[in-house]
Amino acid sequence: MDFQLNIYGKDDEIVKTYQTAHVRWGVFIKAVQLQEELKDADTEKQFASIAAFVMKLFDGMTEEELEAADAFDVMAVFTQLVNKAKGIGKNA
Repeated sequence: MDFQLNIYGKDDEIVKTYQTAHVRWGVFIKAVQLQEELKDADTEKQFASIAAFVMKLFDGMTEEELEAADAFDVMAVFTQLVNKAKGIGKNA
């Protein structure tokens, strides 16, 4: 499974793409923990936590780059990984 996130320039052109096919175990565990922690959190905490998580998934990503990513793509990457984690428990 590949995870990918485009970073856009001021004219909406893609200036960089982060991609990984490997999710480190610590990142995977953090995704599961975040899903539980964020259920009752306010929106600001949810967004900050997801941002920090996505930056860990894509090694070397900066805050400035993340700010230039499409918001729906960022949420899709997080959801994709959380759904993958949920699927593991069902297959065990």
